[in-house]
Amino acid sequence: MSISELQVQTALKEITDPNTGKDFVSTRSARNIKTDGADIAVDIELGYPAKSQIDGIRKTVIDKLKAIPGAGNVSA
Repeated sequence: MSISELQVQTALKEITDPNTGKDFVSTRSARNIKTDGADIAVDIELGYPAKSQIDGIRKTVIDKLKAIPGAGNVSA
């Protein structure tokens, strides 16, 4: 099953950035969304220093995208 960019954006809209209180799509933090069949890749670019938080944010994003029905490999 192919995953669409719209499915990825919809999932990312449901994740709230803990520092801004906004989702990653509306803040344009989700960039370079790529889908290849069931595989998903996305870059999360935060507009503030977040070195101590990036692993937790990455895990949240990956877990949310893996929950999309039919999702395969996910990288963020």
